[in-house]
Amino acid sequence: MIKTKTTILAVSVVICMMAFAGIVSSQSMQQPVLKSKVTMADIDEALKSGPVFLEFETQECGYCKQQRPMTEELAGEYSGKVTFMFIDANQNRDIARTFLVSGVPQMNIIAKKENGEYTYVGKDGKASGNINDSRFRGLTQKDTLKTALDAAVNMRG
Repeated sequence: MIKTKTTILAVSVVICMMAFAGIVSSQSMQQPVLKSKVTMADIDEALKSGPVFLEFETQECGYCKQQRPMTEELAGEYSGKVTFMFIDANQNRDIARTFLVSGVPQMNIIAKKENGEYTYVGKDGKASGNINDSRFRGLTQKDTLKTALDAAVNMRG
């Protein structure tokens, strides 16, 4: 009886450790990009394999803490199709300026880059060369983001 309980406990501990390490997973997920510094070169590299979703945030932002779980769910749903980048606006002021970040959270979706020009996707799912059209400002619901993400994925074929 004690030996059985010990064996069950040991197996449970091993399974928990494997799950924590990511060896056992209920779904395989491409991990979002978490870098202290993000450059346009990083974004351009990611665009080679598909659309890019940028989420600008800060550690102090309460709405960012609410937005992040929704965005992480989307990262799981669009794994292998879209690269998700979480960017600290305070640590990446240059790129935040490039994307006209005036408050956080702000999300941008870039469908592609052709001939040096970016194609952005807005809330309505329409493509635009204007960065302003792709700015999702403030806490944004998952369904709104899905509309734009689906459009970006479809633009890539």
